[in-house]
Amino acid sequence: MAKIVWNELAASQLEAHLDYAVEEFGQKCVRNWYRDILKIESRLTLQPLSYSPVPALEHQTKEYRGATIMKSFQLIHYYAPEIDTVYIDAIWDMRMNPVKLDQLVK
Repeated sequence: MAKIVWNELAASQLEAHLDYAVEEFGQKCVRNWYRDILKIESRLTLQPLSYSPVPALEHQTKEYRGATIMKSFQLIHYYAPEIDTVYIDAIWDMRMNPVKLDQLVK
């Protein structure tokens, strides 16, 4: 089973998105976010390569993949097979310009 590691940027983005969601949409929305993230983490521990690569990041040295949260966001991550670890690098709002995504994961 792969280990999941959240970097500081992704953790702070998650906190910001949840703070916004609770203010604008309420606790139910936040529970749905948590539910989606727990499902994604569970799947990644068993199948770290199960989500599709992110086309906007194909030129990166790491193979970044994206797991969709609540239809509009992606959990951007990559797998390090030599240490059986999935690194979560960012939470991407898919409505934004993909150029900004490239800047997030550098």
